[in-house]
Amino acid sequence: MYPVAVVLRPRNKREKPLHNPLQAISSSVGSGATSSEQHESAASASTGGGILSGRRDRVEGPHFEGAMERPSTAPMVGRWGCEWPRFTDPPDEGVEHLDFCNATASLEYPLKITEYDQIYGYWPPAHPLPLPRWAAEPLQPYRSVAALLQFPARGLNIFLCRLKNLREYEVLAGKIEMELQKLLEEHNYDTVGNFLELYQNFKKSHMRSLIEFFHAYTPRISDEHHTCVGLALELRYRLQKLEQSYPTLQNHLSIVSCEENIDSVDGYTALRDTFDTMPSTLEKEHCLMCMRFEFNGRSGVLLCDPGYHVARVVTVMADRAYPHTGWFIESEENNIRKEYNYSFCTAKETFVQWDERTTKNGNREEFTGIIYVERPYLTAVDVTERRNLIYPFRSLLSRDQKGHLIAGVYFKVKLKSDDFTVFYQDMGKQRLKMSFSALLQTEINEDILKKLSIANDQLNMPKGKLLETLQQCAELLRDDHYLRETLAIENLISVMSENN
Repeated sequence: MYPVAVVLRPRNKREKPLHNPLQAISSSVGSGATSSEQHESAASASTGGGILSGRRDRVEGPHFEGAMERPSTAPMVGRWGCEWPRFTDPPDEGVEHLDFCNATASLEYPLKITEYDQIYGYWPPAHPLPLPRWAAEPLQPYRSVAALLQFPARGLNIFLCRLKNLREYEVLAGKIEMELQKLLEEHNYDTVGNFLELYQNFKKSHMRSLIEFFHAYTPRISDEHHTCVGLALELRYRLQKLEQSYPTLQNHLSIVSCEENIDSVDGYTALRDTFDTMPSTLEKEHCLMCMRFEFNGRSGVLLCDPGYHVARVVTVMADRAYPHTGWFIESEENNIRKEYNYSFCTAKETFVQWDERTTKNGNREEFTGIIYVERPYLTAVDVTERRNLIYPFRSLLSRDQKGHLIAGVYFKVKLKSDDFTVFYQDMGKQRLKMSFSALLQTEINEDILKKLSIANDQLNMPKGKLLETLQQCAELLRDDHYLRETLAIENLISVMSENN
């Protein structure tokens, strides 16, 4: 269990409320309410009541316990729509004091209960997302410590030494990498499932406004569809099996947050001291699994990023000497090479700079992300998974143990959009565009069904499941009212984070 985490509470209701752009957009896209109903809704929000004021009623989602039950006064993403991330076709006001809560939650899986250290973040009334939250204190690094475990009932005293040297780190990193590669092979990367689930639950709710429903909705993490959030949490869970050889290892593994496409590294890292008080522009669209460690007086972090198909453990050393990973080729296909590099960008080892270099036909593009590794990230579900629900690209991808893409589908979310891309292996990679409307015909073309059947099998889905999923997507993309509200929320999030 992590240390207590911080939750912000709003100011007294009598103070002047903030203007809420979500309320305005909800009205402008036409929620179907009468003018008097809209007036009553706005009045409720302006007096501190109702969904948009900072209090959210529970709507669907997993069975959270403990801190995940949002207080009435302090309510509670790799997410790319193509085969590879970022390669697509074509002030916190209203905060007065701090309270504390237990940072433990459990999410129900079909076959097990998995405990994750996740909480709800405070949601200001004029903000498109909840505010991210971190544990109050950093986790201690996994280091060489002689630990005395006493078992009085058996009269046993056992000394356990951990990571005494580089060799012991290499062995541990190798075991973690094996679990990472198994995860990549066994779990698809899927941002289509949660996209459909949000829509289906919205329709069942009979609420008129998606924006209000989005504010009340609890994203669900399940085996059925894993984004970067679910994959990182699942990997952390699986590593429990290593505790027989590495006692207390779980206490040193955490989820860490990542901000992508950073314009100014120095400007972003300078925000560190305001993360708990003024994180109003933080999008936190991605997360990874992290372990701090020490051996022989040297320090570093181990990173695992299954959401970006990275099939290796990444080691970031403070001294940049071996076993520091440095630059490596993440993928190379069809004259496109992607290279990654991870390194500490501050003297205090609080941030890791993630550089991505993409070379296509001799032209190079570079991107920079920042991973905050100082403290465990406690709102991966509430912030990162929620942000993923609205992102305007969706993908469903299967990978092998090396992170190579086998099969999948992806598409853009936009008005009047009818195309999606499917790819699979058949004497080499086959990639083609199809139309959603063709899947809603009374009789579907046999050639389309054959190709989708191949992709279905390579995605390890039950027979006919891919076709059913795509037909559900086709119905959703015909709902112009829903899409307008989705894109309105996406626009607010983009405006919020554009200065990062």
